[in-house]
Amino acid sequence: MNLKLGKNMTPKKSGIILIMLLFITCTSFKYPVSKADEIIGNWLLPDNLEIEIFKKNHKFYGKITEVYGFKDGQEKDIHNPDQSKRNDNLIGKVIISDLLFDSETEQWINGSIYAPQKGLTLELTILKVNGETLEARGSKLFFSKKIIWKRI
Repeated sequence: MNLKLGKNMTPKKSGIILIMLLFITCTSFKYPVSKADEIIGNWLLPDNLEIEIFKKNHKFYGKITEVYGFKDGQEKDIHNPDQSKRNDNLIGKVIISDLLFDSETEQWINGSIYAPQKGLTLELTILKVNGETLEARGSKLFFSKKIIWKRI
């Protein structure tokens, strides 16, 4: 086989260039994160709680990682309806449980969120993620409220 190469181009040089181009092409693309995993990471809630959302066995959970002056310095779970848990630290407490991603609606559903400022557990739906913000809806009986979380 007789290849015609550029003036100073040898087959060895052209092979090296080809390998470099393939490497650059392959490493310049981000591997896509599945839509379901978009909520994974750290988020700041409007009440100054920082939470980390993580995935375990195809469900999503969230734990408190920081309290940034939450409720005038509240660091313990003083409003918990279970009196034996009122001295528990908020940092490290799992407050989001059992969220599932619904690929048809592209929402995270059937979860719950515990609100330590009132000691209430609410139904939780994550409606959408827009890059650096997340829109969540908490519901209890006939009442619901949408809130925006910010990615940290």
